[in-house]
Amino acid sequence: MTTRSDSVSSTSSGTATRDGFVAGVDIGGTFTDCVAVSGAGAVMTGKHPSTPGALADGFVGAMRAAADGAQIGHDDFFAAVRQLKHGSTVAINTIVSRTGARVGLLTTRGHGDAILIMRGAGRTAGLSPEEVLHVPSTDKPEPLVPRSRIAEIGERIDAAGEVVAPLRDEEVEAAVRRLLEQGVEAFAVCFLWSFANPSHEQQARAAIERVVPGAYVTLSSDLIPRIGEYERTAAAVMNAYVGPNTTGYIETVAARVNAVGVRDEIMFMQCSGGVFGAQEAAGAPIFTLQSGPVGGVVASRFLARRLGHDNVITADMGGTTFDVSVIRDGEPANRDTTVLQQYEIAVPTVDVQSIGAGGGSIAWIDPIRRTLRVGPQSAGAEPGPACYGRGGTQATVTDADVVQGFINPDRFLGGALALDPERSRAAIAALADQLGLTLEQTAAGITRIVDSRMADLIRKATIERGFDPRDFVLFGYGGAGPTHVGLFARELGVQGVVVPLGNTGAVWSALGVASADYLRIYDRVHYADAPFRPGPLATAYGELERGAVEDLLAAGIADDELTLQRSCFVRYKAQVHTVEVPVPGGAFTDAVAREVEQAFEMRYATLFGAGTGYREAGIEITDLRVTAIGGTLKPFLQEAQGAVTERDATAPESRPAYWLELEQTVETPVFQGAALQRGERVAGPAIVEFSDTTVPIRPGQSCTVDDLGNLVLTVPSGRSN
Repeated sequence: MTTRSDSVSSTSSGTATRDGFVAGVDIGGTFTDCVAVSGAGAVMTGKHPSTPGALADGFVGAMRAAADGAQIGHDDFFAAVRQLKHGSTVAINTIVSRTGARVGLLTTRGHGDAILIMRGAGRTAGLSPEEVLHVPSTDKPEPLVPRSRIAEIGERIDAAGEVVAPLRDEEVEAAVRRLLEQGVEAFAVCFLWSFANPSHEQQARAAIERVVPGAYVTLSSDLIPRIGEYERTAAAVMNAYVGPNTTGYIETVAARVNAVGVRDEIMFMQCSGGVFGAQEAAGAPIFTLQSGPVGGVVASRFLARRLGHDNVITADMGGTTFDVSVIRDGEPANRDTTVLQQYEIAVPTVDVQSIGAGGGSIAWIDPIRRTLRVGPQSAGAEPGPACYGRGGTQATVTDADVVQGFINPDRFLGGALALDPERSRAAIAALADQLGLTLEQTAAGITRIVDSRMADLIRKATIERGFDPRDFVLFGYGGAGPTHVGLFARELGVQGVVVPLGNTGAVWSALGVASADYLRIYDRVHYADAPFRPGPLATAYGELERGAVEDLLAAGIADDELTLQRSCFVRYKAQVHTVEVPVPGGAFTDAVAREVEQAFEMRYATLFGAGTGYREAGIEITDLRVTAIGGTLKPFLQEAQGAVTERDATAPESRPAYWLELEQTVETPVFQGAALQRGERVAGPAIVEFSDTTVPIRPGQSCTVDDLGNLVLTVPSGRSN
């Protein structure tokens, strides 16, 4: 089984070829990004302000911007798109804004309160340490499904999958009618032990559809066939909650892109790091959560392998959030549950941690402490930062960057969006007057605060997980990431800093979406005590793999593009933490069984500390997993040809910029990133401008352009002033 790859360079323009384009579109809180990769090897990028009221407008607008940048006619570009992939925010926005469907839940009699009771940490799950410490202010989240819309059904299947009490269709139908009287629009079904035998849930779905033809129904056994009643129920309810909105969006955007000439079916990015079809996304939209940030991790893994970096910290700063993930030994860190709005849901995902810290984050003064704060509130795309001139009056991080001189108001987004620096100055002046500081000091203070928060999140994602940042290279990307990476990287002591592919770093997540593989995950509950017996495990993996191959072939994945990966979940029998351990392919032998056991103990010690595992209690496998991957077109980054320049670059222009390290404004060299040649060196203080982002080279730092067009920053460690 192999994966196909095409040749792609890091150039910013190209022409349509007979092979067409592979395109990825990522909708963010402030901008919608598009990356299109041509069969001839060019990367084209486009940015367009996100359009919250009509997301499809921003989607198409970003694609048009990519065509414009490459000087290709819109009709020709759309017609040449042969593979279209999308990182969607509809599901997460629906949950955060609480605008989902009215959900009715059907569950086993006696278990109707499981989702309301939650786990013991339900009132503090997902909260910051400061919020957790203030116990009186914590509470459980508002229920997605209130008790009045939870129907208990007199059925029972035991842990072995045997029917103890049969399900009666008439009881289900009566419950559905009662729920309809309460205005229920979507249904979630989660029966006890349904992952061992899904027949009752399937029978309930048929009964629901008899009463409500075409109803949106989520079965927990389809979505998450794993143990954990609360996590499985919460996932099913949340999926039903976002389902109707997501389905409507999928239909709308598909119709819109078809109307402008795109013939290919859209695939959607998953939080697990791959894509799946539109129909699959409509049935399981919960898997699209955090799909945009995960796209950036996928792109970073791709580039890290090309550069030979095994350990990478990814730092994605957009307009609304700052997202961090870790790639260790060449693979992204994963987690098997996700906390969302304090609900812990059993959704496998690439481990991305986020805070409200982006270019649109609003600066404000704490009325009690009289101190400057930044975020988590964001100006978003509408009205946006004050400098956008769209009605925003509050100072944001972007306004601070404009005031300090890092962003050229006349060249923002390549000149497509002219900024008003006077509005930035007025917004920050309102804060400066209250703080008794100068305009520039206040702007630098905003930068220092937001960068310190970002450095703290990186420490949480590394040090708290047993990783030393000094063993990692930091990738800084997103529209605002390159603007801030040089400052927050100083506090971490990382081995180096990379702004990937220059201007393409501003739309890095969209590149990851464009290059993502088709992916499906297959789980099965399977208990086995160490020493593990190979026979039953080999049988179980064989059954999972046969089902995975059948599904992917039916989805149009060619056999030579299909890869299967095994893993299992292992724990010490007297302890609660379960760890995912990779399992080699091929025959499951006694040697493989011992290898899995040893890998678990090493991984457990890394995560929780040496000596924390209670080996005397024994080791057990709880779940098996097969990840099926269908290869898609991949970019191949071409190196620049010719001799390496290896000289200091000469700045064609300069402008005043305020540097907090120097505590003054100085005339600063400005370089156009697209004109820099490989091997050229820029010493700070300096500014490197691209069409979609800006990279300040801080005093004491320097950067060079490598063979692929990446900016590689040398960042001496040391805390910022």
